[in-house]
Amino acid sequence: MSKYFNDIFNTNPRYSTILAFIIGLLLIDDLNAIEQNMLGEWLMLISQTIVTNANSQSLIESRINQNQININSKEAKSIYFPFIYNIDKIRDIIKTLYPDIYIDTKSLTNLLDELKDKLNKL
Repeated sequence: MSKYFNDIFNTNPRYSTILAFIIGLLLIDDLNAIEQNMLGEWLMLISQTIVTNANSQSLIESRINQNQININSKEAKSIYFPFIYNIDKIRDIIKTLYPDIYIDTKSLTNLLDELKDKLNKL
């Protein structure tokens, strides 16, 4: 499903926020206050579900990686702050700014195998 939202996912957060604001204004044109409130609450429930799941997943992933990356840092923005993000370019920048965070899959698999062996011995 994410492939359908690639344009939104790769858009600079400031511009996607402006776009969301404009869409919100367009949605309220013909609605009375009660209808606006109901629609807003309904959309917030959808959003809360997505955000809660994403935050939980993000927390687990950051604990696995043992660090946190901030693409909003001054360091990252001084290197790259476009209208539409190029994910491959961001990966290169993150690797430059945080060189110790990437563990290749083979190393991770070996670590997991070692842990399984140790657990089996226990």
